[in-house]
Amino acid sequence: MKAVSFILPLLLLAACADIPELEGSEAASVKAAPYPKLIPLTQVNVPPVDPVNEAAAVEEELEQRAERLSQKAQALQNAETQ
Repeated sequence: MKAVSFILPLLLLAACADIPELEGSEAASVKAAPYPKLIPLTQVNVPPVDPVNEAAAVEEELEQRAERLSQKAQALQNAETQ
């Protein structure tokens, strides 16, 4: 019941917001522009993604980064403070 008593005033306040109209906000060149030509996705010159190989590459990169960060942390812990 507490949630309803909290949410209801928020909804009422949101209903009073003055939201500007979007009509007329775009430039005349945008209105006159032709609709873009659509092409099927099969015609797009993008090689298919192999999720297994991509995941392996990301995993290897993350492991290398973790190792570098671990070495950096170890060097910072072993550094002499003044």
